[in-house]
Order: sequence, then C-alpha cells, then structure tokens
Amino acid sequence: MVKYARVRARDAETTKRELQDMGALDHGYAVRKEKGYVWFPVKEAVSGYEIIERSARKVHVKPRSLKGALKGVLSPDEFSQLVTSFDIYGTVAVIEVPHNLEYKAKEIGEAILEVHKNLRTVCMKAGRHDTEFRVMPVKVIAGENNLEPEYLEHGIKIKLHLGEVYFSQRLGTERGRIADLVKDGETIAGFFAGVGPFPLVIAKKHKCTIYAVELNPRAVELMKENIKLNKLKGEVIPILGDVNKAYKDLPKCDRVLMPAPKTGDSFLEPCILTAKPGGIVHYYEFAPSGDHYTAAVKKIRDAAKALGKKVRILNKKMVRQHAVRVDQIAIDFKVL
Repeated sequence: MVKYARVRARDAETTKRELQDMGALDHGYAVRKEKGYVWFPVKEAVSGYEIIERSARKVHVKPRSLKGALKGVLSPDEFSQLVTSFDIYGTVAVIEVPHNLEYKAKEIGEAILEVHKNLRTVCMKAGRHDTEFRVMPVKVIAGENNLEPEYLEHGIKIKLHLGEVYFSQRLGTERGRIADLVKDGETIAGFFAGVGPFPLVIAKKHKCTIYAVELNPRAVELMKENIKLNKLKGEVIPILGDVNKAYKDLPKCDRVLMPAPKTGDSFLEPCILTAKPGGIVHYYEFAPSGDHYTAAVKKIRDAAKALGKKVRILNKKMVRQHAVRVDQIAIDFKVL
C-alpha cells in the first residue's frame, strides 16, 4: 500500500509543485485521477492534505545521471573508480572503463544507454593507441554492434570506423578556428589527415585545394567517401602515403597542417619545406601544463635553422587538456 494525497482536480498543478518543492512526491508510483480528484503518491503523510493508503502501480523513473543509473549496481569503492565522462560519435559512446571495473563493463554500458536515449551503442577502450595509425581499439559492451557512426561537425558529415581509424571530436573547435583563417584560393597540405576532418571543414567553407596525406589505407577509403558525402566549395585530394616521402611530390603551399601532437616534432622538416615563403604552418604538440611553449618553439626554430630557414611565431594557444599536467598546444608560425 502507498500513501496518497487527494486534492480536487482544479488544484492539481499547484499541489504538484508544492509537493515537489517539499520533496514529498514519490515518483516511483503512478498518479491517479478519479471523479474530479487527483491522487498524488507521497513518501509520508503531509500536513494539510488528506492522506489515504491504497494500492499503487509502480512506474519506471529514468535516472538523471550515470551514477544514478548505477545505484545499487556499484559499491562505494567502485563508484570512486568510475569514469563518468565519455566521447560521443553520433549514436555511439566510447568510454574508458578502469581495469578493476571491467567485470561490470556491461552494466556500465547499459546504464549509459538508459540515461542517454539518443545513443544506440556503447564501446569501451580496449587497449592503447596503435603507434603507426594512432588507432584506439574498442569493444562493444552494450547496445547495437555498430562501430561505423556518422559524425556531424561544422555542417560536415564524417563517416568513421571506430577501432580502425583515428578521429578526435575534441578538436572540433580547433578545426573551426583554422577554417576561419583560410582564404579562398589557398593551396594547403593537410598532413596526418585521417578520414579528412580538417580538410573537409576547410573545403566546406573555402574555394581552395587541399592535399590530404594519410598513411592508414582504411582512413583514406573513408576520406574518399566523406568527400562524396559532402557538398564542398574546395577540392580535397586524398593521398595515401608517408608524410616524410609524400611531401616531396606536393607543390609549395600557402598553409600546412600538422595535427599530430605526439610525433609532430619528427615532421617539422616536411612542414617547413612544403610551405612556400610566407606560408603558414599549424603545428601541434603535447606540452607540460607549467610551461607550454618554450620547448616547442625551440624545436621549431632549430628545425628551421637546420634547413637554412627562418620562422616567425604568429600565435600560441592551449587547445585542450590531454592528461594530468599535460596539454595539447597549437603554434602557428610563418616560414620566411
């Protein structure tokens, strides 16, 4: 039996707000309506209301958070290890599950689907990034077996295959920033192009030519599909190959993109040699939080000097936090 507060139907909305404000409304049971009256389930007797105990129908209350959905599933110690943030690619979520919680991975995935009704699949990271193609292996833990979501960004549709290609939705703002800097008519080299997010966002907005170089054959296949999938003002030319070799066949460019923060310093020579005099390079690197730019700027200047070139630093910015005390930075510089 459940306690109910009975009120006239004309007073129902006011009563509902009052009971909610008092925290007395019991959302686990259905509200009833009978002969001009509304019956609100309450947790306990409420002063000023007629309270009657009667049978009640339970209702499912959608949890408002992942922790709420996992209440009773995880212990306090397990809750302390839970990672509640995750990346979303279309209808697919990718979450990090700590090693000690892997035996509860399915329950965590199902809880995410319960809270986020727009999602259809939940994956967990299942290893480290591959060093050659920068690919993070993933494993489906709940929902549909779909690893090929379609991601929307800046008016661009981007087809992915999680676990086979690299893509970071956390660089969306940076892709928009670079696109705003480009001018019509530019020739651009997009190194480490992946499935094409940087070139596509730029070509959506500008009449330009972008040579998109990528080593991963699967990523190049998807880049070609993404080019067909979108209406672009500019031209994106996919090139399957190693940046250290492919750059030699490219024309001199107005702009060079180097979004490979982990190994970007190993490719400064191709960047500097591909840029025409006055050309701009957008360089990315992981740097300690306490000193973002000193080491990176030195690497750039040393690389230019070794090639008999000079550079001018145009802009330095922190893009995002990468790990504890490690941030991803961007340095825009001009080759003189």
